[in-house]
Amino acid sequence: MLAMQVLQQIVWQMGALVCSPVFWLMTGIVYLQIRHQAKRKEEMFQVRREPVIGRAVITVLAGLAGGMLASGLLLVLGVSADCVGLEYLWVIALLLMLIRQRFLCFAYAGGILACCSCLTGWPQIDVSQLLAMIAVLHCTEAFLVLLTGHGNALPVYLLDENSRITGGFLLQMTWPLPMIMLFAMAGTAPQPQAGFLLFPDWWPVIGQNAGHSTGILYLMLPVLAALSYCDIAVSRSIRQKTAQSAGLLLAYSACLLFLVIWTDDWGLRQLIPALFAPLGHELVIHCGKRSEMSGAGRYRAPDRGVLILDVQHGSPAARAGLHREDWIVQLDGRTVNNRQSFLRQQYLLPAFVTVRYVRGGKQRTCCIRMKNWSQPGIITAPDDSCEIYWTLQNDDGIVKFLYKMCEKTLKNMR
Repeated sequence: MLAMQVLQQIVWQMGALVCSPVFWLMTGIVYLQIRHQAKRKEEMFQVRREPVIGRAVITVLAGLAGGMLASGLLLVLGVSADCVGLEYLWVIALLLMLIRQRFLCFAYAGGILACCSCLTGWPQIDVSQLLAMIAVLHCTEAFLVLLTGHGNALPVYLLDENSRITGGFLLQMTWPLPMIMLFAMAGTAPQPQAGFLLFPDWWPVIGQNAGHSTGILYLMLPVLAALSYCDIAVSRSIRQKTAQSAGLLLAYSACLLFLVIWTDDWGLRQLIPALFAPLGHELVIHCGKRSEMSGAGRYRAPDRGVLILDVQHGSPAARAGLHREDWIVQLDGRTVNNRQSFLRQQYLLPAFVTVRYVRGGKQRTCCIRMKNWSQPGIITAPDDSCEIYWTLQNDDGIVKFLYKMCEKTLKNMR
């Protein structure tokens, strides 16, 4: 009964938030990011721009599902927004972003804020609730990465650590996250009135009032947040990479939450989860990057034929059933010797083309109907003759980025 009442409150409050202009502004930002990715793909590979509205709708719906998950976890744990120092959290996060852009994540700002509160007593926040909120947000991110992290993959050509050109995918997503959070009221109410929810005696699970919430009133109010994910797939498929990232994030979230519950209200012992928040997050990034870049490149041109890096949505190749990592060996009865041979042939194809390719070690055949397309919509894995590629750079902060921009502008003026 209580669960149904809480669920109704969450749905009602989230419905009100979805109707707000701020939510639609965030939705517009998500749409522009997806459209920008489609434009970059069009410019890099000289292909048709793909439709983006469907992807944007799926991303927003996934964000709503993630918001429901985050809201439920925060309510069960008893995290109150007025106890976690959100104003300090944002200030520290924005300052850290000047050093490294990835430091905008609350894991770093939250760890610093929690350590400061444990050691000096300022600011007066509930360290357990702050770190629990960070754990919940990363659990939600893991859910979203596994659900839709593959949906906006951008094919790219990269120069790897061995100075070889390899194919890969840039995985970049942003989800609007409408959540419901608790806000403690200043007054107390020994006898709840009509319209109030009476929680069980064990609630909240963590925090200064854990296990004895009698007489404290909480409001359930909507809060709009956002989650971002950025990664790269070189030695794994997109699905494998997002599954690995989701698994690492979920493990990080579970470990952090365990440490929070274990050290709840234990004074200086709360430094353990406070230090784990940023250090564990760095370990997650290091493990994901190291395992990806140390593996053999998955998307390199074979000795003969061409390897498909990506297939355009709605293209003749997609309608014929060709997929990523298919290995094309013949086009219309003519052998495809290499990538350059394929690039020359693809613009001279007849209306109906027979394609022989290899998938999973077995040879297959399909028929491509070109219709009004000038080329089949295939993006090939790169070979060593590619002249346009990306290089992996360090994560510079805003300050260093602005410095480089000013330096470049001054050189151009001279």
